Parts: sequence; C-alpha cells; structure tokens
Amino acid sequence: MAEVDLDRLAEGYRHRPASAASLDRADAAGSSLDQGSWVLDVGGGPGNHSAVWHRQGHNAVVLDPSAAMLAYGHHHGLLGVRGTAQAMPFRTRRFALVWFHLSIHYGDWRVAIDESVRVLAEEGRVEIWTLGPDHHEQSMLARWFPSVAGIDSNRFPLPEALTGHLSGQVRDVSVTRRVEDVVRPAGSWLQAVEAGFISTLQLLPEDERIEGIEAFRRAHPDPDDEVAYQLHFTRIVGERG
Repeated sequence: MAEVDLDRLAEGYRHRPASAASLDRADAAGSSLDQGSWVLDVGGGPGNHSAVWHRQGHNAVVLDPSAAMLAYGHHHGLLGVRGTAQAMPFRTRRFALVWFHLSIHYGDWRVAIDESVRVLAEEGRVEIWTLGPDHHEQSMLARWFPSVAGIDSNRFPLPEALTGHLSGQVRDVSVTRRVEDVVRPAGSWLQAVEAGFISTLQLLPEDERIEGIEAFRRAHPDPDDEVAYQLHFTRIVGERG
C-alpha cells in the first residue's frame, strides 16, 4: 500500500477542526491525572488534545513525524518532538498518559504499543482511540468512495488484536465503544474532502475520488444542506500498576 504524505495531510487538517466531542475525550483523560503530569500525544498532529492538557496544567508533548504538523502546535506554544511511535525518543517510565487518537494505525502497531509501555510511568495509562469494522462498514466516506471500507479495514488493526497485545504488558485492560454524531454543511464537508482532510483519501484511485465528489455534489447541490454521519470509536485503556 502507498505511503501517506503527512505534510500534505497537514494542509488538509485546516479543514479538520477538532470536534467538541474529541476535545471532551481529551479533557476527561487529563482530568484524571495529577497536576503537572507528563502526557504524550502520539501522532498528535497539530496538538489539539495537547492544548487541552496544557490548559489543565500538564506537561504535554506531541510526538509526530511531520514537521508541518508540528508547526501548528509550535505556533501555539506547545512542545512538539519529531519522531515516530515505533522509536519514541524518550526515556523509560516518563509519561503518566500515552495517548493515541486515530494514530495507532500508522506504522507497526505492535512496536508502537511496546514503545508506549516502555515510556509509561509506573502508575501510568495507555489510552487508544481507534476505528474498527463497525465504523468502516458505515462510514461517511465509504458511502461516496466504495474503496474506503476495504482500505481502512486493511490499515486499522482489529481492536481485539490491539487489546490482546496490550493485555500481555499491563495489568488491566478495558474496552468501550462510543458513537460520535457529526452534523456539518455539505459545502464544508466537500471542501474538506477536496483538501484531503483524511489520510485514506490519498490512497483512493483518482477516478473514484473524482466520481465520488461529483456524486456528492449532485446529491447535495446546496452547500448549506446539512449532512449527518457517525464516527464509531473503540476506546482501549491499559493501566500499569
């Protein structure tokens, strides 16, 4: 499978603002930590979640391989480190929370989990938000671009596999599922698609991408028409202690 151009994806992120639900997830994770805890946002891109933890008084670090992604966070005073989940440039037992939000599928996820456990503090927590088959089969993108479901099924590890690998390394692992309802103007969603706000769009055949965009335009000629869809998240939490 072709590699995703993360610097190109960073441009698309201008059309992918963090949702209120996403920020609430980060707020809840940070609220359970002691003041001044070290938090690692793996693949955190522009640092939307790290900004939440920074405001809470934590020491948040964004780890991302894209300089363009990290530039957004630096502009807002966030600490960013360029690197990958498979070779975290941090000392052992450093972070109270290691956070993956739609980033565990970049690279070898087994090594990423191994590294997250290595840098996890003695009473720390690994928290993974990902997407599984329940999401891929009904995703908004897959409605207009049929190849998306298969591409994402191949990219995202099964939640059961993530849970099994993490269970062998930490004390307690729990799995929950959350559904996020999204409503946005058709014109806004189409602009985001055309800008490539989701990495999977880079992996689509060009003719399918064009056909899907035209089909969406025909179905929603009014850019102010509201489109509604759901994101089906799987949350996996591993506690060390």
